[in-house]
Amino acid sequence: MEFKLRALGLALCALGLGFYDPPAHADPVHYDWRLEDGLEYDTNPARTESVSGTSIGPSVPASSLARFATSGSLSAPLGESNSLALSGAFGGKWFTGSMARAENVFVLQSAASDTQRLGSRTQIALAASYYDVFQRRSSELPDFRSLAPLLRLEQGLGRSFSLALGGGYRAFTFKTDDAYSFVAPTAFFSVRSVLPGDLLESAADWEASLTGSVEARDFHGPACTASGCTDQNGAARHQDRFWIANAEVTRTSGWLVGGGVALHVNQSNSYGEALVRGLVHARAVMPLPWQMSLSMRGELVATRYEDPLTFLQPVAALPSASIEDESRSTLRVDVARLFEGRFEVGARYVFYTSAPTASPVEYRRQTALLYIAFLDER
Repeated sequence: MEFKLRALGLALCALGLGFYDPPAHADPVHYDWRLEDGLEYDTNPARTESVSGTSIGPSVPASSLARFATSGSLSAPLGESNSLALSGAFGGKWFTGSMARAENVFVLQSAASDTQRLGSRTQIALAASYYDVFQRRSSELPDFRSLAPLLRLEQGLGRSFSLALGGGYRAFTFKTDDAYSFVAPTAFFSVRSVLPGDLLESAADWEASLTGSVEARDFHGPACTASGCTDQNGAARHQDRFWIANAEVTRTSGWLVGGGVALHVNQSNSYGEALVRGLVHARAVMPLPWQMSLSMRGELVATRYEDPLTFLQPVAALPSASIEDESRSTLRVDVARLFEGRFEVGARYVFYTSAPTASPVEYRRQTALLYIAFLDER
């Protein structure tokens, strides 16, 4: 089962707020909002995997669907050296196919941060993120809630470098089975550089960053063994230690072009959860004729599990719910045109695959979306 959360990963994880870069000087109040509606076609609504052509789990035919999303943000000074930032989004999708309607979903997310400047190149921020999924209740569906407050300190190192350190706490609730819920203290760092230029200005041609984080997850449920999961008295609790390292470079003038590499390591005491994952990604945004724009993003993902599962003899009661089950390579292409600065029409295609992998488990999914959007900012 795949919880395809990568597009919303930064909202899900408190680390994403940790890298928020507020303005160094108090600016006037700024806000923006966006309302999007569209029609989509999904070739694999239930995100089903297969082995030698045989589906693992329910086989749901391809289906069209309607989807909408609305989002907005606000930034405002609270004095000469303090600033507030708020953001939120709400969206959902409804499948037309009767067998796919169990995949109908609502998603709600919000974030807030209060940043205090302690000097021209020193600032401290208190932030929090909230993410909630509302789906038909089933242990096979990603119906969960995440709440993550954090504290972040950033120090400029010369004109072009900055170092940020921080930590926080995350409360994750899996609504359909509390065994998958967890609490987790988190810690992170980031190093950022712009060339040439000054971090206090926005005129750099290149930007590079190195980030790292760890999340110590203590689950409510028991750790599993190769023979299954039991919650008897004295059973060890499920614990994960999830480490992430990421390096990225972006060209910020002219065409936007960037890429990076990442490494995920999960040290788990529960069978089937320990893994090492490598990611390579690249993205580009470029103008097209007739005031159109083209954006592309590709991500190549390879995962090695310490405890490969045996599909001929399934392990009894082995958990199938994991928010880290994201070993999917993707290619996304967007074409859009903006009219009068407030009306946008666009198309999006996304291809998901399990390649490259030596596993007998295969995964394929394609989605195609046509949308219209209204937006405004000031």
